[in-house]
Amino acid sequence: MENIFVDHSFRRHVEIGKQYLSRELLMILQDPARYLDQDEVQILQANFKSKIGVLQVGQLKIVIKRHNYKSAWHKFKRLFRKTRASRNWYYSRLLRANGILVPPPVGFVETRIGPLRRESYYLYEHVDGITGDAYFDRYRHASDKIERAMDFIVDLVARIGRLGLIHGDVRVANLIFGEDRIWLLDFDDMRPSRWYKPARVRQRDLRGLRKDIGYNIPDFIQKEFIRRLDALEMEG
Repeated sequence: MENIFVDHSFRRHVEIGKQYLSRELLMILQDPARYLDQDEVQILQANFKSKIGVLQVGQLKIVIKRHNYKSAWHKFKRLFRKTRASRNWYYSRLLRANGILVPPPVGFVETRIGPLRRESYYLYEHVDGITGDAYFDRYRHASDKIERAMDFIVDLVARIGRLGLIHGDVRVANLIFGEDRIWLLDFDDMRPSRWYKPARVRQRDLRGLRKDIGYNIPDFIQKEFIRRLDALEMEG
């Protein structure tokens, strides 16, 4: 049995790694919206899709990601589906179990009305580093660092594919570079890759990354980066 604490009631559902259990964290999970909206929280992102902030919890920095709604209709449809927080929780643990580096998942909480799912929050450990777009810009003339970064990203896409998964949003901004390690973020759109789907669907990660390279990678690096992605697609 997994080492997970579960608290389920009519109004909420919580799952959290038992190693993170503390009085302070349990208080946060009772009302994560209130803590996320405090002035002292470091906000990493706040837009129509999500609000992401960093909280100090004991000796750890914990990231809380609240999944927002695009419209009233979107909110209604999500009542009957698995929450994006639970998807992040599930896939982050699956990827880690298969040797893909992601920030350690802490847990998730859903507000509910019985079986109907409402707001959801995903929690994970904060990792220090810079996003991939900032990394490529900072080290644009450090060929060894650029080579390693390209190799890592191409290999990452290949490994996700070999697991039979589609990340759905592979962008350099969803990678954190730090201490000779690279962490993958954001599993909102992750799902199994169905063999019967058209190649265009199954190769979504390659297509999305090619497009992102055109916007967020220095011009003189783009050609070689795309050549490596083309080679990966040929292998598949």
